[in-house]
Amino acid sequence: MPPTLASATGLAKAASISSRAYVTFLAGNGDYVKGVVGLAKGLRKVKTAYPLVVAVLPDVPAEHRRILKEQGCVVKEIEPVNPPENQTQFTMAYYVINYSKLRIWEFVEYSKMIYLDGDIQVFGNIDHLFDLDDGYFYAVMDCFCEKTWSNSLQYKIGYCQQ
Repeated sequence: MPPTLASATGLAKAASISSRAYVTFLAGNGDYVKGVVGLAKGLRKVKTAYPLVVAVLPDVPAEHRRILKEQGCVVKEIEPVNPPENQTQFTMAYYVINYSKLRIWEFVEYSKMIYLDGDIQVFGNIDHLFDLDDGYFYAVMDCFCEKTWSNSLQYKIGYCQQ
């Protein structure tokens, strides 16, 4: 018996759902794992339809990976992105962490991903963001403001990250 339009549409939607994911990043053995656990719990609480994939560097301990898996996260180890050998005099350790997040682009098994920092708190379902048009890169400004910057030109035009 051939599939009906309703069942074919249902299968297409299920395939679409399975190829979408929230993604975050974790490095090291510090307390950042607690933020990622909070993110996972928040996404569960708002009944998201999508998994949380955690891109981890090799220095994330097995215990932290176990905790994340127990929270329902998909844990994927990524290799660090190190600076070129002739450029190391100008780099700081956190650049390796920041640039390593670029490895998320290698998660080609997902047709759409929404990157959330590990310290994000989710209070409402945001699954509708996956329905935004394809072919675009969406982002929001990551802004932290210090009162001492309030006299700067950047602050006055709304760009306050120094």
